[in-house]
Amino acid sequence: MKTILLAATLSLCCAVPAAAGSLEELTPYVSGQYFRWEEHQNNRRILKETGPLVSAGVVVGGSTNSSLTMRGRAEIFGAEVNYNGETQAPESVPARTEVNYFGIRNQFDLGHRFSSGSLRLEPFGGLGHRLWLRDIRSGTDATGQPFSGFTEFWQTGYGRLGARAAYPAPSGASFFAEAGALYPFYTGNTVDFVGSGTTTLHPRGKLSGFAETGITWNRLKLSLHYEGFRWSKSPVKAAGSELIFQPESRSDIFGLSLGWAFR
Repeated sequence: MKTILLAATLSLCCAVPAAAGSLEELTPYVSGQYFRWEEHQNNRRILKETGPLVSAGVVVGGSTNSSLTMRGRAEIFGAEVNYNGETQAPESVPARTEVNYFGIRNQFDLGHRFSSGSLRLEPFGGLGHRLWLRDIRSGTDATGQPFSGFTEFWQTGYGRLGARAAYPAPSGASFFAEAGALYPFYTGNTVDFVGSGTTTLHPRGKLSGFAETGITWNRLKLSLHYEGFRWSKSPVKAAGSELIFQPESRSDIFGLSLGWAFR
């Protein structure tokens, strides 16, 4: 499943410039982001991770005619964030450490453009695939006892539905915005516990949202963006002699991107 998702999304993104009759956008960018990850159990937050992420990527967009549009995005991201949570049950005590993140994201959208004077409105739908490594370091809990870290390999395939708008101002600047909903239809979290081997958990996706707004002036593109993911508790699975599950989880990313529009 994960190979199919990755191959399909990458193929769609790479197909944008080839399939588009008119290449309208080619924008590499860098982004600084604030990342927050939380896990909840029995209506209580048991984990919070926060810190900066950095990313780099490229957006490619075009149209096959005056109304049908295609848009692809590929991005790589990573950083170290703070872990503020608890050790594993049954004797859960507060624990702090660091977590290394590294991952990639690919998206493809298909839309239909409507124009009224200078204003352009484009409803769209699309697919995305995000995968990342979550490496939790070993550390010492609040009682001074050491605990072992472990590694998780996450990936999720999700659908997007939204709309974007663009307005070129007389000054030469162009303002743009987009917003919509996303839903993770497949998620896998492969956990590597010391002594128990690997186990893949499948938390169920929940509806969340995304938004971006910004300005392009000359070829410089500046934007603010948000993307959220939500998952409910996964089914319980056996890992060696232990029963484990992924708690209710949520991810929020707030970012500032700077790009250069070649087209």
